[in-house]
Amino acid sequence: MLPLRKRLSYKQAKWALMLILLLSLSMSSLQIFVDWQDEKATIQSQVMSTLYIAENAATEAAYSLDEDLAKKVLTGLMRSDSFYKARLEDDLGYELASAYRPLQPMFLRGLSGKVFSGLPQDFRLTLMRHSHLSVGAVIVSIDSGAVTNGFLRRNFRLLATSLISALLLGAAMFMLFYVQISHPLSRLIEQLGMLEQEDNGPAQLRFTQTAREDELGILARTITALWHKRKKVETELAKSEAYFRAVLHQSSECMLLTNLKGQILDCNGEACRLLAYDKATLLTLKIQHIDFDHTPERLKEWAERPHGEAQVYETNYRRSNGVDFPVEVCGNIIVLDHDAHFLASFRDITQRRLDQEQVQFLAYYDALTNLPNRRFLNQNIEKVIAMAQSEGHIGGLLFIDLDRFKNVNDSMGHHIGDALLIEASKRILSCLSDADIAVRMGGDEFVVMVPVLADNFERAQNRVTVLAETLLLQLSQSFCLEQTDLFISASIGISLFPQDDANGAQILRYADTAMYEAKESGRNAFRFYRQGMQQQVTERALLEKALHSAISNDEFYLVYQPQVNEYGQLIGFEALLRWFNKELGLVPPNRFIPVAEEIGLIYDIGNWVLETVCQQLKIWQTMGLPAEFKGVAVNISPHQFSKENFVETVQGVIENADIDSGLLDLEITEGMLVENISSVAEKMWRLKEQGVRFSIDDFGTGYSSLRYLQHFPINQLKVDQSFVRDLSCDPKSHVIINTIVSMAAHMNLSVLAEGVERVIEKEILSDIGCTTYQGYYFSMPVKEDLATEYLRSAVVFPLQAENV
Repeated sequence: MLPLRKRLSYKQAKWALMLILLLSLSMSSLQIFVDWQDEKATIQSQVMSTLYIAENAATEAAYSLDEDLAKKVLTGLMRSDSFYKARLEDDLGYELASAYRPLQPMFLRGLSGKVFSGLPQDFRLTLMRHSHLSVGAVIVSIDSGAVTNGFLRRNFRLLATSLISALLLGAAMFMLFYVQISHPLSRLIEQLGMLEQEDNGPAQLRFTQTAREDELGILARTITALWHKRKKVETELAKSEAYFRAVLHQSSECMLLTNLKGQILDCNGEACRLLAYDKATLLTLKIQHIDFDHTPERLKEWAERPHGEAQVYETNYRRSNGVDFPVEVCGNIIVLDHDAHFLASFRDITQRRLDQEQVQFLAYYDALTNLPNRRFLNQNIEKVIAMAQSEGHIGGLLFIDLDRFKNVNDSMGHHIGDALLIEASKRILSCLSDADIAVRMGGDEFVVMVPVLADNFERAQNRVTVLAETLLLQLSQSFCLEQTDLFISASIGISLFPQDDANGAQILRYADTAMYEAKESGRNAFRFYRQGMQQQVTERALLEKALHSAISNDEFYLVYQPQVNEYGQLIGFEALLRWFNKELGLVPPNRFIPVAEEIGLIYDIGNWVLETVCQQLKIWQTMGLPAEFKGVAVNISPHQFSKENFVETVQGVIENADIDSGLLDLEITEGMLVENISSVAEKMWRLKEQGVRFSIDDFGTGYSSLRYLQHFPINQLKVDQSFVRDLSCDPKSHVIINTIVSMAAHMNLSVLAEGVERVIEKEILSDIGCTTYQGYYFSMPVKEDLATEYLRSAVVFPLQAENV
């Protein structure tokens, strides 16, 4: 039997009583508050009414300063129990009369003073004569205990009545809850307790509450139904355990069943096969014999988890021969025969581990050379730099790029290129110590990271210089691949660390920048990073960005340098490209042309030059040209000329401009003639058939050979200005130009000397037999309006023109 304080009826009645008391007190308090507001107004009204009754007599006494009358007025006021003190004053505040009565002892006076402190204690009535003349005042003090005594008694009775009603209602509710809920539940609990003590079957299960239509009836019927299902559930549980045993022994997974002490209770054939035990032997072992991590403490942790929640983990199991192998285990706590057991299904993951290791290797190593890759470098370079900073030594980073590797790949195939990269990586490794790290960044780029070079900058620089020279020497030796000797070289950029606050990415970028400096210096060399290199890279990036929008922003323009004969007559122009950018200013051609060639913009720029020259030629042709004027020379980039559709592009420009094709002179360099003789010759002859003329620019500085010249339809040779500049002081230049002029005469070619800046150079050239010239001595390059004026006015050179 439950004690009273734990019974449901008691708890319900207790909380109901508390709620009723709370509501009753709240409503009573609200009523008392409202009643007090009314009572306070009534008290004030009664006090003022009493004062108004004596107002006339008091006014007469104050006006006439009649003290006897004043005393009579106050005596009349003091007859009221509400006042215990009164005073009558004249208009100057002097007392005419006063009255006082001691306060009578009263049971609730102390409470009244605290509770009703908000009630005014003094009341004042100003005495007016003829409604406008103040003659004095009556001041009375009320006895708050007397005026509120009735109010307090009335409300005490109200509170007492509310509390008594609440207690009676609580007692009634307790009896109701006990009869309707607590007592039937107690009977139900007693009957359930009997089921726990006796082995009663379903036939003995009877609840008197099943006939009820309320919640207790539903509960009794539910318990009855559950009890009747007990035998069925036990039967199904037995079947389930039998099914589990069948699954355990027939599963293709390896399975073990142990108790919570680790003793192996059952296993299947797959587990015996994988662990190389016979079943009888395996059942004598504990799981700790095959999995040393699966201690009894760990089994206890498993037992504390919710049953049925499987967990997959990886560990190592040991076979009977003592060899460990990795397994993936799916472990779970199951209940059999009311006892918790540990069930493990496992599989051999040796091959999966090997595959994961291979994937891990491929993530951080290059599959071709087996060297660490870019990701490996990015994850470790910061650690190496931090170690150098903390230990106070200097390390180095060497960025290696193989020169002319693309030519090998393109000409001999990617398989030869791959073999070359493998051999190159081996040679790089042969130059390094055990602490050094070689990384393949991708393509033909490698990085060598030397964590420790020396303790000071000079010794570190000396050591890394020796390493760079060794690498260059090794990589410049011949590579014998498929019975073919290949020769390459390398360009190396070096950056030392730590440098100020530079991080790994910046150190790598510094080495890359230095590598490009080495490549631009002629390849097969190394360069240390200098502070100014980064500025050059930044300027190069700004230049590239500006070049991409130069045509659309109309930033290019052409100037024309006159070409004259021996009589100073204008026989042609050379169109020269100029570029003015708002941010970069006037950029020289030798600065932006190589960049345009490298980033592939030279095709668009070259086409723009051709179209602009042909449009200008159309204007001059319409105007009328002098008889001795041969045309305009345009420099053609090798990249532009190598385009397959170059001939069609030139033909299209000529047709669109509707000009005489003989007025167009295309200037090409000697180097273009030896790269692909048949292709170059085919393009030149096709354009020659259209009337286009060809000149070889900077002749004598490249592959000057009659064997090359005889294949091409050349009209003119342009002697490089470096020979002209040295004519007056270098006899060799005199001999070279004389040879060129003589050779050109025998091949029926004209010769034009570039860079003629002094009269002595012109005179020597004339003596040699060179009769056409171009240079500042005659005229500087001019814009199209001045060039048009030269054509129109038939000027004779030399003359000085403003540089533009």
